[in-house]
Amino acid sequence: MGLREDIGSLLKELLERAPGDVNGVAVLRPDGLMISSALPSGTDEKRVAAMAAAMVGTSQRTCDELERGDLNQVVIDGAIGKAILSYAGKKAVLAALSPGEVNLGLALLELERTALKVKEVMEA
Repeated sequence: MGLREDIGSLLKELLERAPGDVNGVAVLRPDGLMISSALPSGTDEKRVAAMAAAMVGTSQRTCDELERGDLNQVVIDGAIGKAILSYAGKKAVLAALSPGEVNLGLALLELERTALKVKEVMEA
């Protein structure tokens, strides 16, 4: 299997493990190019990748400026759901969409596990 397929399998596994807490997920490069996704139909993958990369980049710069160390996660809490962004190593960003009534602790745990697996695949 290739990189896209390996990452795609990890994303499908995540959606199966957290069906009520994660309803869309993607892995992108920090420069905003999509690697693989399992997003809700009608979602513009390129737009998600570009916005996620911009948000993570700005957040890391904020952490640097405020001397908070490396960025772990960004959680965007919207009126009808959340977007969770986290680094998966230096070569990838994991972006997840969750409903408003998410079990945030479970979602973050599953995302952390998946981010570690993505990092391994990307660095292999």
